[in-house]
Amino acid sequence: MIDIHTHSRFSMDSIADPEKNVVNAIERGIEVLAFTDHIDRTIENESIDYTFNFNEYIEVLDFIRHRYAERIEVLIGLEIGLNLNVKTMMEELMENLDFDFFIGSIHSLDEKDIATVLRRSTPDIESYYTHYYETMLENIETTRGFQVVGHIDYIDRYIEDKSAIPPFSAYRDIVAAILEAAIQKDLAIEYNTAGRYKGLDHANPKDEILSLYRDLGGDNVTLSSDAHKSVHIGRGIAAGAAHLEALGFEEVVYYRKKKPVRRRLR
Repeated sequence: MIDIHTHSRFSMDSIADPEKNVVNAIERGIEVLAFTDHIDRTIENESIDYTFNFNEYIEVLDFIRHRYAERIEVLIGLEIGLNLNVKTMMEELMENLDFDFFIGSIHSLDEKDIATVLRRSTPDIESYYTHYYETMLENIETTRGFQVVGHIDYIDRYIEDKSAIPPFSAYRDIVAAILEAAIQKDLAIEYNTAGRYKGLDHANPKDEILSLYRDLGGDNVTLSSDAHKSVHIGRGIAAGAAHLEALGFEEVVYYRKKKPVRRRLR
């Protein structure tokens, strides 16, 4: 099976050892593992390499990739924080890096980290959700270079009172537009098992979004743990694969040198 969204010490929110990630993946039966460490930039932090050592990242992961090549396929990618204020810089980065693929995710709104905002304040939830999904749609429609739309309903993780999460019907139309844009641009959507370990009763995205995606003709779904600790590599992957199959999906997809590779769930 595959796990194609994971983090290591190269992300600002992880101290995981990259080689330990790979060893754990092998032990847990993962056959394809991707490193997708964070690149999140705002207009306040415009330097593209102010915290990220690209040379070391490539050197370390290339070494690990070759060391374990007979036991697991290791892919090198990044999780890009989508932000229209730094869109050109991010597009140039993705164009110039010879990586396997990029995940495009929304982690911030109006230059403020979503998780931090929701932990420290109580914005009008319905308005905040609308803003979140409208921002996602605009980024998907206008930003070039990434292959996967990350954890679509990520915002659900950080609503402290889960009963306050708006019903899917409240934002179904904008999510449908997001999915249609992803299909039109041949982008995959991510099935991210971490949601179940972040206080939710579902992975990201929820079943309503996955079912809508299928109804719209979408069939490019990735599968990942979003692990930030080595011990979490592969977490929920087997159950996630079974759940996708139960929803009617027959394959998952991953990317090698920015080209899709399809893999049957069974």
